Amino acid sequence: MPTILGGDPSPTTADVRTTPTGLHEMVLEVADLAAAERFYREVIGLPVITRWEGERQAVWLDCGDSVALGLWTPETGGAAAIHNGRGGAHVHFAFRIAHGSLEAVRTRLEGFGYTIEQVDFDNGNHSLYLDDPDGNCVELMDAVVDWSGRPIGGI
Repeated sequence: MPTILGGDPSPTTADVRTTPTGLHEMVLEVADLAAAERFYREVIGLPVITRWEGERQAVWLDCGDSVALGLWTPETGGAAAIHNGRGGAHVHFAFRIAHGSLEAVRTRLEGFGYTIEQVDFDNGNHSLYLDDPDGNCVELMDAVVDWSGRPIGGI
């Protein structure tokens, strides 16, 4: 039986077929859809992919790497969401930014008036942290290695 943490690091054929290959989407429940869209579009720089209208209003933004960020209000989420989406708080999430662009990104964000915290990790990764309009912690990472310590492609 596969284990979630620890165990044999070499996956069996069954493990490979059931192991996720990446993040497809993430959805945030937001108080003000227009304000959240403005933040992620204008401040973070994510282009809008599509909008849902009617009873399930939402905005979907392109995060790169075939990943989408969905934004919707509590009225669209909760019991109205697929599989009774629960809403609620999270710790934070991170976007990768272009290698070497950290200072330019910091300058841009500070130009918008955001307070930025920078963390320089021992593995060579560097991150900027800021809050979105709903208080979600957003990380922008100049990542040179992934969680396993392997170099990230293109660097």
